Order: sequence, then structure tokens, then C-alpha cells
Amino acid sequence: MVIFINGKYIDKGDVRISPDDRGFLFGDGLYEVVLAYNGKPFRLEEHISRLKRGCEFAGIKLENADEIKEFCRSLIERNNLKENIANIYIQVTRGVYKRAHRFPPEGILPTVYIAAAEFSPNRVYQKYGIKVITVPDDRWDHCDIKTIDLLPNVLAHQKAFDQSGAEALFVNGGVLLEGTHSNFFTVMEGKVWTHPESNKILSGVTRRAVIEICNKLNIEIVEKAIEYIEISEIDEAFVSSTTLEITPVVNVDDIKIGNGRPGELTKLIQEKYQRMVNS
Repeated sequence: MVIFINGKYIDKGDVRISPDDRGFLFGDGLYEVVLAYNGKPFRLEEHISRLKRGCEFAGIKLENADEIKEFCRSLIERNNLKENIANIYIQVTRGVYKRAHRFPPEGILPTVYIAAAEFSPNRVYQKYGIKVITVPDDRWDHCDIKTIDLLPNVLAHQKAFDQSGAEALFVNGGVLLEGTHSNFFTVMEGKVWTHPESNKILSGVTRRAVIEICNKLNIEIVEKAIEYIEISEIDEAFVSSTTLEITPVVNVDDIKIGNGRPGELTKLIQEKYQRMVNS
């Protein structure tokens, strides 16, 4: 498997990351995950734009951000992934320097790592739906920045797994925010509801695609916080992300959603999304 790191294409087995890399020491970096369908990265421009915004927020000087698009396409070619769905992982850290909380001096370049591998979305989840649990939101106040420091997300997702769930939703002040690696949507009274963009959630590229689909279908989108106490009123629910695509949610904290099966509106959005990514 060929990967890209700091200007070079090399075999993944030959990669060497310094123990002084800021990503290893502090989780000091950003990342993106992109799926490519039949050799075409889906909405790569939006992912790179979010990565650039994250680097600007963090003060990481990523000078070759626009070149990353070409690196991703080259990895698809080099790894013979044009006929497959490919998962492209992009990570940027502040670089290699001795351990100190302050930023390294000028001249220390970011570490840029990109890998592409064959990927299979979970079609069983997408057909039958998933169970999710809720957990208290104990993350920082900049969830809109896609940082590699994901310990709260990891712990929450493991808790869901331990309870035979497939995802965990963060709850803050009685409000359902988002999943550990997904945005959360509900359907009530024929309208699609989701938490508005803010520092409390990561506004996903797939989330925006869902909103576009709903607008094209003349389905009203309500960007408003969803209260936990409203769960019993939900007709349908689903999560969205690059890797989950559109996955129905049929159970939240052992509370059945609707009739316990993926809803018709959810299935329609799934269908339109698949057409979008494969167009």
C-alpha cells in the first residue's frame, strides 16, 4: 500500500513517524476522511476547505493545502482503487519538535500524512438500522474543529459497542447534539430536524449533502436543537457521515423509534444520496 507523507509517496510499511511529532505527543493536529466512489473523491473541495479552516484556527501553517487534492487522486491511482470505494485519510500535525506546550519555532514544517484504502460501507446497518445510546457531552467547546484529539469520542463509542450499540449521541443540557463520528437527524411531522451549525457540533460534509437533498425534494429542514425528552415523538431518525453515509437509527437508549424499522423518508434520502455520490 502506497501512502503520502511529507512530499513523498512510499510504502506504508516503510513509514517512520518521530516520537517527537506533535500529533503523537499532544494530539496537536487536524484530520479529514473522504470517500472516493469509482475513483472520484466525493466533495473533496469541501473537506480541504474545512481542513484549511481548522489549520487556521490552530495556527498550523499548511502551505500546500490545495495540493492535497492531487495527492489524494494520485493515491487512488497508485493503489489501484479506481474501481472501488476508497477511504482517504488525511492528517496534518504541527510537526516534529521537542516536547513543549508552546508552538515550535518558525521553520518547523507540519507533518502531512495521507493514505487511501479500499472501503466497504456497512450495508446491513443501512438496510436495517442501528441502535444508539446517549452519553453526557464532556468535550471541549470547539467541536466544529476536526481535531485528532478524540479521546471523549473513543470512550463514548466504546460504551455504545459494549451495550450492543453502533453509535453514541452526545447530550448537553438535555439537547441531542451529534454522534461520535456522525451528525444526527430526526423526522417529525414530515419535516427533517437537525442541530444547527455551531461550535457544539462538527458540521459534516454529508450533513450538508442531506440538507441539499431535502431542499431538492421540497422536504422542510428545521435546524433546531432536538430535546432528549422528544425522543418518543420521533417518527424516524438517521445519522450521516462520510463512512456511515446515511444510516437509519431505530432505537435510542432502548426507546424504539417509530415502528422500529427504517422510515420511508430516511430510505428516500438514502437513495438520493447514493445517486449523488455515484453520479
